[in-house]
Amino acid sequence: MKNNQSFFEHFTELNRRSLLVISSIFAASIPSWFIYDRFINVLLSPIERIGLSQKSLVVHQVTEALQVKLSVVIFLSFYICLPIIVYNLAAFLIPAASKQYKKISWFLTLLSLLFFYGGAFFAYYNMHHAMDFFFSFTDVTVGIRSQYYFQFIFRFILFIGIFFQFPIVVSVLVLNKVVQVSYLLNKRREIFVLILFTAAVVTPTGDPISLVLVTLPTYIFYELLIFILKRKFD
Repeated sequence: MKNNQSFFEHFTELNRRSLLVISSIFAASIPSWFIYDRFINVLLSPIERIGLSQKSLVVHQVTEALQVKLSVVIFLSFYICLPIIVYNLAAFLIPAASKQYKKISWFLTLLSLLFFYGGAFFAYYNMHHAMDFFFSFTDVTVGIRSQYYFQFIFRFILFIGIFFQFPIVVSVLVLNKVVQVSYLLNKRREIFVLILFTAAVVTPTGDPISLVLVTLPTYIFYELLIFILKRKFD
């Protein structure tokens, strides 16, 4: 998207990029369908780490198995195509920015993608702590509806990946002079409380262990970016 383009040209480019993203997700769904069984084993790892197994998952409806497979395939396709989605979104928006911010905008775009994947992996690797926390409140035999189990995993990964974008959002605000780096440095305690409160809202579980595991790395990333921005803009 360039400033000298007409509305129709912007709209045409947006349609072209949207079609490319949709086509990419559809193309990725084909191999995702065939590697479904292997991917399921990966998704079962959190429940196995707390002493349960695939036998703990139950199906309540005739069509539920198919619904689960479709949701897993769509999630995996989105996960594979995320770089294409982010690139096309950035390629549409960044050309409208001023020249001095274009390079750092592409850097933040790459960093945003890495933060999302890092947050997703962090959520996947630690979600068994949240499961163990909730299952600790019952002594009966655990039987989890399969659809709810995978929905929990997808939401947990998605929300934590999005939450890890907080430092990127702050960086964008600094670049656009909405806030000053000096202001953020003076409001460290308030920012930490804001991150903690936001983590409590966006995490599907809200348990203390998840809050600590999500809040601390996000705040550390925030401090690192503020340090970089301070050297460049202050």
